[in-house]
Amino acid sequence: MAFDEQARAEEGNVFPQETTGQKDTLETIEDVNPNIVDGQISIQDGKVTIKPPVEGGRWPVIKPGTNVIVKVNGREVMDKYTISADDVIEVLPADEEAICEVKVIVSSTKMQALASFHRQAGKTFRVRDIPEGPFAYVTAELIEVTTPPEPTVEDVMEKLAEAGVVFGIDQEAVEGLVKGFGTTPVVVAEGRPPGEPVDGMIRYLFTELAEKDIDPNATRIDLYDRHTIPWVQPRDVLADKTDPQAGEPGTNVYGEAIRPRNYRNPVLSVGEGVELRDEGRQAVATREGRPILDGKTIKVIPTYLVPKDADASTGHIRFSGDVMVNGDVLDRVEVISGGVVEVSGLVSHARVMGQQGVVVRKGVIGGQIRAGGISAESKMILSVVRVLILRLEELLKALQQLQRDPRMQQLKLSDGQVVKQLLESRFNEIPKRVVELEDYAAASPNLFQEVPQLTTILRNKLMGLGPTSIASRWELQPLISSLQDFALYLEAMQAADADIEVKSLQNAVLEASGKVVINGTGCYYSTILAGKGVKAPRGLLRGGKVVVNEGNVEFKELGGPGGISTEVTVVGSGVIIAQTVYPNVILSIQGESRGFRDMGRRIRAFVNEEGELIM
Repeated sequence: MAFDEQARAEEGNVFPQETTGQKDTLETIEDVNPNIVDGQISIQDGKVTIKPPVEGGRWPVIKPGTNVIVKVNGREVMDKYTISADDVIEVLPADEEAICEVKVIVSSTKMQALASFHRQAGKTFRVRDIPEGPFAYVTAELIEVTTPPEPTVEDVMEKLAEAGVVFGIDQEAVEGLVKGFGTTPVVVAEGRPPGEPVDGMIRYLFTELAEKDIDPNATRIDLYDRHTIPWVQPRDVLADKTDPQAGEPGTNVYGEAIRPRNYRNPVLSVGEGVELRDEGRQAVATREGRPILDGKTIKVIPTYLVPKDADASTGHIRFSGDVMVNGDVLDRVEVISGGVVEVSGLVSHARVMGQQGVVVRKGVIGGQIRAGGISAESKMILSVVRVLILRLEELLKALQQLQRDPRMQQLKLSDGQVVKQLLESRFNEIPKRVVELEDYAAASPNLFQEVPQLTTILRNKLMGLGPTSIASRWELQPLISSLQDFALYLEAMQAADADIEVKSLQNAVLEASGKVVINGTGCYYSTILAGKGVKAPRGLLRGGKVVVNEGNVEFKELGGPGGISTEVTVVGSGVIIAQTVYPNVILSIQGESRGFRDMGRRIRAFVNEEGELIM
């Protein structure tokens, strides 16, 4: 009875309620032809029976409901369908098969395969019978539920094979998946990644600028003295290269080979002053100089470039080759070079020393410039200083090794006691060299003016009971640093005919083993010591003094209108030339002197063959 009510409701949906006018029309037609009969449809045991309409009546309508499949002429219909004369109607239950499906997913990298199960119970339906009528709403009722089959290892392996997965299958993971009826994907196969190659590597064995060790216990630290500039000799190894090694190929889950990444093979590049050896695996210096890395190219250059001012930010600059300063050399900074120093700016209250010469493009104010020096004496002293540096460095290394020795630690000796024992045994040469250096200091005090306390400090620390006062190994490092600075100074003193070229001077001191050239107009209250003469054809020497070993001295003016005390001395042979000489100027050549009380013009002073000073 309920089904009939549902069918009538569906029939009402098929045939909407008619308007009054339409109903009258149909009644009129029926009145005209009372033999009209609508078609009928019925379903019994899944078989559809159709009775066609009579005398123009309406064909029956069928509509699929739940759990059924309705086909008209072999094609499934999804909504209401009005049957016609030639239609073949089939009504089938929508049975569902019990399944246990294996799903395999391979990752985008092809390095993992994941498997899971999709299980679904089977369902069997029976089409409900429908009595004869103009409309059939077809449904089916559930009559049986079938349990899905259990998964097996073979099912998984078969599915993996279908997916093309042949490598890296984890049998334990497959069995675990089967036991757990897993619906969450599990990794059942993994590829072998390629082995990482070993990249080639370049190891640089030098630094462009090194920090000096600072004694934390020192009572006074020169904050300008922070850096050392490396210097190499021919045949020094500057860099070496390690060859790369290729990685092992890998395999993905499809069994396909995976190439390892390409290894990096850097090229050891060398420029001036460096050559390659060992088939390009070693960079070796071919000359003395400063090692630098220009981009990726190793070079050895004889010049150290300061790209800006030499000031507190750069600290002192001590270099065995040439030094170029693209700026000024400012207060308290020392620039000491074993070659030529060229300053593009001025020197202000600083110290500049060049073994082979100094060029200052602008003025020198309150500074000290030195080029060259005394050669013979400095060479002898330098030989002693170098031996002391070498032995003290060896002593410091030996002390550090002993400090790490457990047996020495048990003795609980102070650093000073260990140093004293080392000086009396392995390093007894050091005290002898200190005595030798003291003898040189007494014979050539001028060369030791730069380090007036050096020999005293060395004696107090390294001779007699002095070593026992050493509290820490750090006290040895300042001795070595002082000797290294003194060695640089002595090297500068060995240059022959090293010249100085400046633009102007004020309250400055110039010392040159060669000649001094002043390109500008001013030289005020300064001292000039030159070995080979002074040339300043446009310059004024007002105040101060000039001393030349031999050679000519040329100035535009000597002294000043106010009678400023000015002295010019030529120790050996030479000529003094000046356009104007003011009162209170003293000229001296080979011991012969003359003082000016009045102004002189176009002065040319020399000593004739009789030893007389001629003006």
